[in-house]
Amino acid sequence: MIESARLAFRTLRGHLFRTFLTMLSVTIGAFSIVVMLSLAQSGQGTLSKAVEEIGGMRLVLWIPPDDASTVTAHDKAVYDRGFTQADLERLAEVPYLEKVTSESQYGTVRVYAQADNPLKADVVGMREGLLDVLSWSLAAGRAIDDRDNVEKQRVAVLTEELARSLFPDWDLAAVVGQTVFVRQKPYVVVGVLEKREMMGVQFGFSWQTTVFIPQITAEKRDGWPEDAKFFVGLTTDPTKNDTVTALANKALLVNHRGVEDFQSLDFSGFLEKFYSFFRILDAIVALIAGISLFAGGIGVMNIMLVSVSERVREIGIRRSVGASQRDILSQFLLEACTLSFTGGLVGVGLGLGVVSIVNPIIRHFLDSWMGMFSVVGVGLALGVTGAIGLLFGVVPAWRASRFDIVDCLRSVR
Repeated sequence: MIESARLAFRTLRGHLFRTFLTMLSVTIGAFSIVVMLSLAQSGQGTLSKAVEEIGGMRLVLWIPPDDASTVTAHDKAVYDRGFTQADLERLAEVPYLEKVTSESQYGTVRVYAQADNPLKADVVGMREGLLDVLSWSLAAGRAIDDRDNVEKQRVAVLTEELARSLFPDWDLAAVVGQTVFVRQKPYVVVGVLEKREMMGVQFGFSWQTTVFIPQITAEKRDGWPEDAKFFVGLTTDPTKNDTVTALANKALLVNHRGVEDFQSLDFSGFLEKFYSFFRILDAIVALIAGISLFAGGIGVMNIMLVSVSERVREIGIRRSVGASQRDILSQFLLEACTLSFTGGLVGVGLGLGVVSIVNPIIRHFLDSWMGMFSVVGVGLALGVTGAIGLLFGVVPAWRASRFDIVDCLRSVR
């Protein structure tokens, strides 16, 4: 076996250019697997992190029904108040519901600090605790609390991008205390939120240009619709979501006199489908890259068949001095595996190098980008390239080992 390995390496070194070209196709396949899976997993990790920052699989919502016609005239006669403060207090008593708060989404309106600089922004009515549920930190000032709602104060919290657009060249701390106009109503800015990159994850409003105002102020003082209200909750554990939604729905039905004018949304089921989609995507990416490795394997087999045809004399001489069929088989199999696996090693190295360069570039434009190296991709690339060398080297090696000694020597003229 050692002698076979020595001869295999000497033969490959003797034809460096051909060896390089044969390895190249395998190298490209391994490179593709590492780069594509690493970038795919980086994107998945970034998106997953964004989702987890807003509660992830622990998030549950109670919203009005999609189809208002499901609530009959009889139901409306029995109960037509929608979500109330009593509902929120009842939900706060539900076991395994760590946090729960109320939110209203009022759509996009004109917002300005100076009349000559009007902007479009989403308006969200909120109760205390919403920013905690969304794990959204403040860059300056404070959040809206229950006192603001009880006293119906006209105060607002702005997203960072909106604050910088409304108050160009101002420090965020200096923005606190300034006045913005929302639907021509003056609101004093009490806080500015940190910038947040959510990779396209939506929650009904823009993460860049939104004004948060007290929900009760909006409804009772400024005439925003009360039926835009819904509840946002965070469970202690995703495994408790079913229990929480069952108990919460029962509590709401009691408050609503048996009228089911709401629906619950459990994010754990939705996100499980979301993650399943990414697993399928990873498999598709690996399959596409694997096709190029398969093509590389065909190239290895083709070159090895040519090599066998060129080395009939060598095979005959080795057999005549005592080499067995197994020795010949081992030599050519080792050559094929060395070609393939070395190509895989080079491809993995190049892939990791490219990913290490690309990740910082992406992070420069997207702060939340989570650069990752795919361990699965590296293992898959090396494993497949080794298997390809073995699989596609069998036929040439078997053919070489079956040559008749007399025929081999007779062919030498």
